[in-house]
Amino acid sequence: MTRITIATKLRLVSAIAPLVLLIATPILAGGFYLFGLMPGVLQENQYAVLRASDGLESALYKMDWGRTQPDGLEIIKGQQRRFVGYVDSARSHASTRDQLDKIEQIAQTANPIFDQLRQASPGDDSVEPKLRELQGLIADLNAANDGAMTEVVARAESRSHIFIAIALVAGLLVPWVVFFLVYRQAGQVGGALRAIRSCVERLQERAGQSVELKEIDEKLTLLGVPKPNPMFAE
Repeated sequence: MTRITIATKLRLVSAIAPLVLLIATPILAGGFYLFGLMPGVLQENQYAVLRASDGLESALYKMDWGRTQPDGLEIIKGQQRRFVGYVDSARSHASTRDQLDKIEQIAQTANPIFDQLRQASPGDDSVEPKLRELQGLIADLNAANDGAMTEVVARAESRSHIFIAIALVAGLLVPWVVFFLVYRQAGQVGGALRAIRSCVERLQERAGQSVELKEIDEKLTLLGVPKPNPMFAE
């Protein structure tokens, strides 16, 4: 069976850090890219739904106000078109099931109310309760929008914690663990080389100088374990 040499162990240990960084770098780069896109995504979706909700509420108030105006029917029709446009906008930008459910509920409730608004006389108060019901549904949509925004923020925080953990492991923990392992292996190698140097010195004292011992002596010197300096001998 082939044994793993100390040189192979050092190579394997030293390869751990760059390998982990190689894996972690694309993940972190993708995370930073997503966080860079997040303001645009929020503006494209969540803020768009919020603006649509405000538009729904504004159109509804203008319809109610338009009933008392001389050209009330035209005002109601114009605001109804705006209302439908805001419903479509909110539907296209909604990101949660709760938002979509609230939007569909508003759309289904609004049509009969608009029909009644167009037919009712300016002094007919029977429409008011239904308008307040529709306003309540819009308020529910606003609450769903807040919940969706909270969900987006919570998801972003969760992902940021994951990326922070990856960065800490890849940038701090792994390099220091690799340093410790390499330092430990290097210490073992250093101890073994010093023991070999001692053996070589004893062999040279007993057997004299030989080509093989001279080559070993040169290799040890090259590896940083030179022959002891006689000036420092006791």
